[in-house]
Amino acid sequence: MYGEAAVGIHLFSHVYNNNGRRFSTAFQFGDHLGVGYVFDNGLDVGLKVQHFSNGAIKRPNPGANVAVIRVAYPF
Repeated sequence: MYGEAAVGIHLFSHVYNNNGRRFSTAFQFGDHLGVGYVFDNGLDVGLKVQHFSNGAIKRPNPGANVAVIRVAYPF
């Protein structure tokens, strides 16, 4: 079992449009929290929740929350 947490900066390849709620900048701050489990055979299953926002450096700043399920297997 493992946990992860991070805070950082992101540069999107274009200005993100979240169902009509358009970000004002491609530059975003991001943070995430996640948990996961690595099985004996190497299979890694995890769940992560992320938040992106420009920190109110420019309006509008709708932000976005994303849930990510990850399944990985080394080969």
